[in-house]
Amino acid sequence: MTKQINLTNTRRSRIATNGLRAPDWRWQLAVGSAPVTAATRRPDAICWHLVDYLVHGDEWITSLDGTRRFSIRPLLTIHNDRLQRLTLESRILAVRDITLAAEASRVPVQVANDYCSIFFDVGDRLHAVRAIDNKIIHAADHRDDIVRSELYWHAYFGGPLVAEHWLSHLPFIGCEAKHDLETPEGRQREQIELTIASREPAPEFHDSKLLPVYQQLLDRSPTTRPYAECVLDHVTDALVAHWRRTPTKAARKIVDSRIAA
Repeated sequence: MTKQINLTNTRRSRIATNGLRAPDWRWQLAVGSAPVTAATRRPDAICWHLVDYLVHGDEWITSLDGTRRFSIRPLLTIHNDRLQRLTLESRILAVRDITLAAEASRVPVQVANDYCSIFFDVGDRLHAVRAIDNKIIHAADHRDDIVRSELYWHAYFGGPLVAEHWLSHLPFIGCEAKHDLETPEGRQREQIELTIASREPAPEFHDSKLLPVYQQLLDRSPTTRPYAECVLDHVTDALVAHWRRTPTKAARKIVDSRIAA
């Protein structure tokens, strides 16, 4: 009886009101409840079979409509491959369509739908901005994964074109790769690295006392040079100085030795 009550409470924490559930709530529920007795309540057949897989190694899962069975192994392959997982999930957020995202990611459509039923159950709330922002983009379980949150934010709010720009550079971001600043691609990747790293500067970087500095830039900027370029140069210099004093984990991922030193 105690086991059943604990499981019920766990389920309620993952299936909140207004559809604010975790995208992998079935997987979490199965992991948190295995092993259990046959009397333990579970919301659907997929949860039953996920527990059977975790306890007995039975890889075959019954679909939600009960018409077929599928193996969990291809789904775990996607889930355990960071690049493939981020690519598929960000495209789903960008295009708001699992079929199109699967085809763009070279993943069989049925496999993508099966994957979403277990690890990325968002199909019925892709237009619920608060749910996507709270439970996916800024999910508590991925709080420290800045690359993921930035990619998903840009994909969801920027759409397919922005998502594809980020995905084209994703294999080279956050992995301490050296970017060639002499090429357009290298400069774009360095800009993305700076965007990601700037998410965790110290509070002093946002000090209101810096506002007069921007007014000085405006007063001194030549008419032949855009003000935006002056601000960009100033912010870059300020970030470099800040990271020299207190290098953060994100700053160390930026290859430029001037910043990471």
